[in-house]
Amino acid sequence: MGPTKAPGIDGFPAIFFQRYWHIVGNAVIDYCLGVLNDKKSMEDFNKTDIVLIPKTSNPTKMINFRPINLCTVVYKVIAKAIVNRLQNVIDKCIDKAQSAFVPGRLISDNALLAYEILHTFRQKRTGKKGVMAVKLDMSKAYDRVE
Repeated sequence: MGPTKAPGIDGFPAIFFQRYWHIVGNAVIDYCLGVLNDKKSMEDFNKTDIVLIPKTSNPTKMINFRPINLCTVVYKVIAKAIVNRLQNVIDKCIDKAQSAFVPGRLISDNALLAYEILHTFRQKRTGKKGVMAVKLDMSKAYDRVE
């Protein structure tokens, strides 16, 4: 975790926890283990601000911004622990078509898969059952973020 990255909603960057770990470390560990093992409520730290950083000098569309999530350090620690716990089973839970989420699979495989599917659609000329493909523009979804 970058020590001077943007702080979360509580205002504490990672460097605070790194420098004062001898004071806050045990409390952070106890809280994180309580959330992970004992189903303790995470309500206090489960708050995130989203900041839009402009990519261009005069942004006019959502595509001209880069969203940054300002999560608390404690939230990031808990999220990282969950990710590490899921590493061993995630490839069994996610379909092969969802290649971007599993290490060793490439997101570019999806473009090849889409090409092959559309090629198959074009070759299919007979039969009573039709086929359909839906193209989604994900940037439109970001335009509606509130």
